[in-house]
Amino acid sequence: MIVQVDTFNTYSSNYEDSSEATALKEIFLLSSEQIVTDYLGFRPLLQSYTDEVLSGGGMRRLYVPARKIVSVESLSIDHLLVSPSLLVLQDDHVRFKDNKRLFPHGEDNILISFTAGWSVEAIPDVITLSILRIATLMLSETGGNIGLTGKSFADNSRTFINYSNYRKYLQPLDALRITAF
Repeated sequence: MIVQVDTFNTYSSNYEDSSEATALKEIFLLSSEQIVTDYLGFRPLLQSYTDEVLSGGGMRRLYVPARKIVSVESLSIDHLLVSPSLLVLQDDHVRFKDNKRLFPHGEDNILISFTAGWSVEAIPDVITLSILRIATLMLSETGGNIGLTGKSFADNSRTFINYSNYRKYLQPLDALRITAF
């Protein structure tokens, strides 16, 4: 899990700690994490991608379906092995160090194994915050509520209604999102 229940308790100011409440909070956090993952188009936690099949586009860059590439374990182009030492790793793509060689045109002609993502401690704050916001909205909707919250000001009070439209919580993630692959 990216966000732990203790962090969620602090963020939501809900410190109910019965085993049922804790289990429900874990479900909210895991569900929120899945919503964020689906929106981003990749899993943000560090993981290995083995034998990903990609199509070359005659370009200098080979984009992969993840962010924060940490290492490339193997790469073959048209069944010929390429040494990972010849590559430069970028956030979401690799390129050759000489910057002259291209990834040739072809359909499913590239096989790559790589590791990408962040450790739990290094996850970008915007991802953590989005998970917390969505999970808190889910918590506020428990028991059939529609996510009512209130705020008192010196001159009046306001009631805010939140619905299960997570778009406003996901929008800050647009810079990290993989939109087309």
